[in-house]
Amino acid sequence: MPTTNIPQGKFIFLSQLIKIPVIDQATNKKIGFTADISVTLKEMYPRLNGLLVGRWLYRKRFYVPWTNVRKVIEDKAIYIDYDPQLFKNPLAVPEEEILLKDILWDKQIVDISGSKVVRINDLHLLKEDYKLWVIHVDIGFTSLIRRLGWLGWVSFLVKLLASYELKDRLIPWKFVQPVSSKIGFDALALKIHHSKMSELHPADLADILADLGTDERIAILKSLENGTAVRTFEELPMKIRLQVAEQVEHEYLVKLINEMAIDEVVDLLSKLPQRRVNALLNHVSKEKSEQISKLLSLADRTAGSIMNTEFISAKPTDTAGMVLDKIRNESRKKESIYYIYVLDDSATLVGMVTLRRILTFPPEKAISEFMMKRVAKVRVDTSIKDVAEVFYKYDFTVIPVVDKQNKVQGIITMKDAFESVFKEIRQQNEQGS
Repeated sequence: MPTTNIPQGKFIFLSQLIKIPVIDQATNKKIGFTADISVTLKEMYPRLNGLLVGRWLYRKRFYVPWTNVRKVIEDKAIYIDYDPQLFKNPLAVPEEEILLKDILWDKQIVDISGSKVVRINDLHLLKEDYKLWVIHVDIGFTSLIRRLGWLGWVSFLVKLLASYELKDRLIPWKFVQPVSSKIGFDALALKIHHSKMSELHPADLADILADLGTDERIAILKSLENGTAVRTFEELPMKIRLQVAEQVEHEYLVKLINEMAIDEVVDLLSKLPQRRVNALLNHVSKEKSEQISKLLSLADRTAGSIMNTEFISAKPTDTAGMVLDKIRNESRKKESIYYIYVLDDSATLVGMVTLRRILTFPPEKAISEFMMKRVAKVRVDTSIKDVAEVFYKYDFTVIPVVDKQNKVQGIITMKDAFESVFKEIRQQNEQGS
């Protein structure tokens, strides 16, 4: 079977093959019933490789290679070439194969169209004579009814009372890829192929990961491009970030931290044991380690505790063209590039200019000639509530944080400020209740 094309044939569902009689083709005698079916994952559309046969007087299940299958009649029976040797002792399912019912039914899958986690209720198979391939996974309510054996009369009632026809919700198997876990197949869940997941917004990816287990979250994070993984990790609730940080390898956590915004790193490290923090800081750059340590020492619930130390600055004598070049070179490393803060030789804040304003002036024009000299700002020790009020008053998306000497220490985004103030209010309410 070609790996890129679906062969022609008839579609059936896995539920139509489970618990139906298995019959000896030669004698027409019942041997047992279909307990499960196995496949390998080598092809885009997995071909059925084995049949697990249950017997009414035994609790054991017996593995029969699919090469012994001679006829498949859905909802009726599967006919095989009976080999007594196969039924003397139960054989283990080959390591390269997985059981469709045991492993995939009722497991989770990411629905990329809805950016959410849904459940596999059935598998859609393509039947060509006695050969079968997995083509879709079914996540619809209809598949649950089918498994219960109620589809016929439920469909009739729905159509009679509501003039509505029940439909299956299918996701093509080619968009599905197993994500291994250290626990093995018992914990296997399915996700949309990682190349498709990377198309989702990090906030949507974070919503998806929040519905999964820690091992699965880590597996998906590692499969994503590093920048996407970092932004997704930053969007996760802190409780889940901590769970991932506690389980992931030290080297991978260092990799994430090296790419994360400073304020996000500080939020995470402030909740980890000091021994772990020290070990992590030993593996980041000296400059970043010093910045993190400084922010960790600042009082909680102040501007300094939520600021990001990575921002774009310029000198009064810099030209518009020079600043644009600087923005191009540093944009990937900075959280915000819209506001550029003008600092004198002693790093004191003397003005601010927006990217839009820079674009409206000739490249040779000095920043000092069109910068705003009055700049809304907050001090390092300003409370988070007061920071939020400054955002509300001036309608900025980013505000600089200065020390007593008016030297810029970092920036705060509106998102970080309001997330922090809501968290503070929630904590105060919890303490008062």
